[in-house]
Order: sequence, then C-alpha cells, then structure tokens
Amino acid sequence: MTIPRGTPQPDGVFGLRVAAALAVKGVIAPEQVVIDAAEKIVRAGARNGALRLLTSEQFDPHELHAETLREVQMLLASLARDGATGIGLPLCPSCRTRKVVKARNEHGERECFRCTQRRSYGECAQCLRMKKLTAINADGQRVCQRCGPEGIPTFACESCGKTVTTVGRVDGRRVCLNCLPPRLRRCVSCGQQKKIAATILHGPHCFACHNRILRNAAPCPGCGQKRILAFLSEDDHPCCAACAGQPPRYACRRCGSEEHNYGRLCGKCVLSDRCDDILTGPDGEFLPPMQALRDYLLAQPRPAQVIKWLRMEPSTDLLRDIASGRASIDAVLDTPRPSKPLIYLRTLLLDAGALPRDTAATRQLMAWAAQTISEAPAEHHQMLRTYTRWVLLRRASRNDSGDIPIGAARHVKASLRGLVAFLTWIEEQQTPLASLTQAQIEEFITLRTARRWLPQFLAWAAERDITPDLGIATLPRREPTISTSEEQLEHVIRILATDRTIALDARLASLLIAVYGLPASKVLLLRRNQLRDRDASLDLLIGDRPLALSDPIAILAREQLDLLAEPTPDGWLFPGLRPGQPRDPQYLNRRLRPFGVSISELQNIARFRLAGAVPAKVLADMLDFSVATFENYARLSGSTRGDYPALRGTAPAALRKGPKIQ
Repeated sequence: MTIPRGTPQPDGVFGLRVAAALAVKGVIAPEQVVIDAAEKIVRAGARNGALRLLTSEQFDPHELHAETLREVQMLLASLARDGATGIGLPLCPSCRTRKVVKARNEHGERECFRCTQRRSYGECAQCLRMKKLTAINADGQRVCQRCGPEGIPTFACESCGKTVTTVGRVDGRRVCLNCLPPRLRRCVSCGQQKKIAATILHGPHCFACHNRILRNAAPCPGCGQKRILAFLSEDDHPCCAACAGQPPRYACRRCGSEEHNYGRLCGKCVLSDRCDDILTGPDGEFLPPMQALRDYLLAQPRPAQVIKWLRMEPSTDLLRDIASGRASIDAVLDTPRPSKPLIYLRTLLLDAGALPRDTAATRQLMAWAAQTISEAPAEHHQMLRTYTRWVLLRRASRNDSGDIPIGAARHVKASLRGLVAFLTWIEEQQTPLASLTQAQIEEFITLRTARRWLPQFLAWAAERDITPDLGIATLPRREPTISTSEEQLEHVIRILATDRTIALDARLASLLIAVYGLPASKVLLLRRNQLRDRDASLDLLIGDRPLALSDPIAILAREQLDLLAEPTPDGWLFPGLRPGQPRDPQYLNRRLRPFGVSISELQNIARFRLAGAVPAKVLADMLDFSVATFENYARLSGSTRGDYPALRGTAPAALRKGPKIQ
C-alpha cells in the first residue's frame, strides 16, 4: 500500500525501512547509524519519494546518478563518511570528483557545492585579489565583501572574546575558528577520522593523503605525461586534469609543470627565484662558486627541502655576503670550530664543486689545530705547532686526492687535545718539561687515556732534549673475542629482518654486518651500482667474486633502492644527512642500542661463524679482506668451538647463496 504524500510516520519507522532497503542493495553499515542518519537528514516531505527510490529496481547505490534525489545523495554521503561501504557518489562534471551534486550550472548539469561557489569567484575590482564577489561598490562594480560599501562584518567570539571576521557556532554560541573544534571526517584514502583538506577523486582526503597526491606526480594513464592524478576519467580511474577535460588547476603558472607542486609556481621555479635573490652579486651576475652552487641546488630531486633550508638565516646571510663580495668563500673552510649550519653549508659547497676538495679537510684541520694550540700554555705554542705540522699531519694517512680522511683527522684531533690537556696538567704541577719524571707520567695515564698518543710525543720530545728519556707501556694488540651468544645474534637478525618500525637503511646495513661480518665503514660506503639485479637474485659486488644476497636482505636492498629519489648509479646506497656524505657508523650504534649489542659485537661473531666453516681465501675474495684476517679468526675459532658449537653450521654453498635467516 502506498503511503499518501505528507503522511507523518512514527519515529524510527522511516529509518528502519531505509536500513532494510540499503541492506538489500548491498550497503554495509550499522543499522542504528543508518536509522539515525535517515531520521536526521531526509526531511518529512521527501521521505516517501526517498523510499520509492531506494526500493526501486533501477536504484544502484554503487553508482549514483547526478539526478538522484538530493536527500538520498546527502544520506549516502553521510553514511560513507561514517565508514559505510558499497556506496559510489555521483561524479561532478566540473571537478571530476565524487561528491554530492545539487546546484545546476549554465549547461543544466548538476555540480557540487564547491564548483558552484567557485563560479562566484573573480578578481575584485578594488583589491585585485581572486575572491568571492558578494558586494557592489559605489561605481556599480562587483567587489569582495571586504571592499564593499559596508565592509566585512566583525564579531566578538563568545569563548575567547577576540574580535574576528569569521565565526562558527558551538551549541548556539558564536566562536572564532581557533575556538571551533575541528570537524573530523573519514578520509577515503587512509580510512581514519581526520581533519579534511580537500575532496578529490572518490571523496574527502586528509591533509597527509592530499599532500601525498600533490607531491607525487606520476605518469597519467591517458596521456602518459607526468602529472598530478587528482581527477577521475570516464572509466572512473585517476587521471590528470587534461584527460578529465578540466583546467590545469595544479600546473605551474610559469612553466606549466605539475611536478614539485608548491602553490601557484612549482618548486623548481620558486627555488630558481630564491637562488637568484640570494646568490647574485650587486651587478646581477653570479660568481663562479655561486653559479656552481645554483646549478647544484636546481638539480636536487626535492626542491621543497632546499627552499626550506634557504630560509635559515645563518646560511642565507653568509651566502649573501659571499655573493656580494663582503666575505670570502675561504672563510667557510678556515673557521676553526664551525656551527652545525656552517658545517652543513661547507659540505654542500664541497659537493657542489664550489670549493676544492683536494685540501679541504687539511685546511679545516689546520684551522682547528691553530685554535686548539692557542688554549695551551703560551710557552708551549711553538713546540705544539712544530709537532702538529711535522709529526701529526705528516704521518696522517692520505686519500686518493692527497687530503686527510675523516678517520685520520679524528686521530690528529684526539692527539692534539690530549697534548694540550697534558701540558696544562704539567703546568699545574709547576714542573718544566725538562724535569718531567716517570712517576708523573704514570700518574697522568691513570687520569687520562693517553697510551695511543703520549708515547709518540715522549719519543719525539726526548730526541730533541725537550724531555728526559721516558717511556710508557703501549697497549697490547687485542684479539677479537665473542661477547654475544649465537642465540642473541639470531634474535637480533630476526628482528632486523622483520621489524618495520626500525629505519630501513639501519636494518639493511646492520644485517650486512651481522651476516657477512663486514665493517660498518665499508658497508656505509657502498654505492648503488655495487648492487646488481639479476632478476632471480641480487648480487653485491665487494671483492673479486659477486656475493648473492639471501631473500630477506635482497628484499630490503630493493626497497632501499626504490626509496632513494631519482638514484644515480654511483650515488651512496646509504646517503647521510649532509650533502654528498654517507651515514656515520654512530647512526647504526644508536639504532642497535635498544637490542643490547654493538656493531663490533655483530661483526666479530659473524666473522667467527664464517671463518670456522669457509676457507679464508674464499672469504677474502668475496668480502675484500686480507687472507690473514680470516686466518686469524679461523685460528681463534678453534679455541672457542667448545663454547659456541653453532659456529660450525655455515656451509660454503650457503654462503654463495646467502646465509638463510630463519
């Protein structure tokens, strides 16, 4: 029996009938949620029509039509926000997103509220801004509300008392936007209840998901060009604006690119303007170092990060001074104890080629040494300068370019710091160097760790009659030992292979150390072209023979390669925070600290495990070690097999395929 139009129904009956009709059509939602939404949204005069539509055979909630009753659209949109499934909202013909469509455009098609409002926007004749034109000025021109004859109205917030221009209502009280509780809705991408940034594609998106779409341009399935896929095609698949027949909303207004979305201009254009503003001289020309830095910055894959860094005042001010000639670029290298921003800038200039690399570390070390020597007693300055220049710096190892590497520089710094502390202590004892006694030397080494650098200084000083002929017992060579059980090693390997809460680069690097016994310094210096993908396996080329990685490590290695933005073949596999530098070994120690193990412990037990089962020559060829290294581990493993019987469990064939991780 058909209920006459306008006949009131008892409370809850309409909601029950709507819930039953939607359940038959395949909409999955809690019954009480459907009842409450139906009773609240659908007005009394439209309930009979809504029921007839919901129970008709032509109605399909999976693909709503634009001419579907507005109350039904609003009801299903509300249910979709609350987590209901089996609902497909109509497609707005203007923005190509799935929303509730109510108003009609000039073509007679129904479009969403946002597109209707957008048509009322234009350039204000008075302030020349793109705003909603809601007023008429004295000349009869359409202007925004702020430029209208009455101006924009103001209100007093009933919560904090501020005078504001935009308000919301909470329990009938007018409050400002700061006091208005955020409206949380379900994001169709991540499924969480969050504050919504925009409605694109199939529904509302939170800020994180919205930014992910805008910041990751991809090849469009329709035209194949790299665009922002924030629209829907005729077959309901994500596509670019051109393929959806829409204006290029996210295209850069200068170059037309949709990569690196940063607002009206793309990140590349904004970065180019920023570099021109900071790096040009008074005559508008670039100095050669600044031109090299500009080219390097514009070639970076993520310009938004560079723009953010260029906002930092210390680095920006120094770059302006260098570009204008007020400061020399050599001051970046000659600063004895630079701050962290200056260290980052120095590394950036070196990686960009704006500073020469061949003597950079030596100049930095000499500037630091001059500052450190000045802190020692005045009568020892000349002696320390001579010792530093002709002993410490001459004996420091050099890399291929003739510069001092990081490890050698750290040894020089530790030695010079120790010498300054030693001479200061001698000064406090009121004893000249010529009267130094063996008892005082023994007393000092009980206070400070000095066995690595003090014997060398005492021998040098005795040859020049600066001190008496004094000696100090050097530390014996420490043989590698096992301080971690085999069970704990397997436990750490299992965690590193499966726990995704640990950083990916730390997991991969730690597994290479724990399984193959590689030193952290060699692992972190790996290049991307040392990983060779052979479809069925992934090979790591370290020594003369390729090393086939096992499945867990190979999977992590492929994920690490995919994570790197626009990788170059000779780039770092584990890039660090500083430009052109890999990760520091201390980074791995910090990540392994919660497990109670260190890098050296993982390395030693892995070498013992391999040396007890695989010939030293094979290991040396694969892992690029000297044969004597693994022969020493094999000799020591013979004395520890009784305590660690699991060391004999790795076979040569398993090593070629990669040790299995249970």
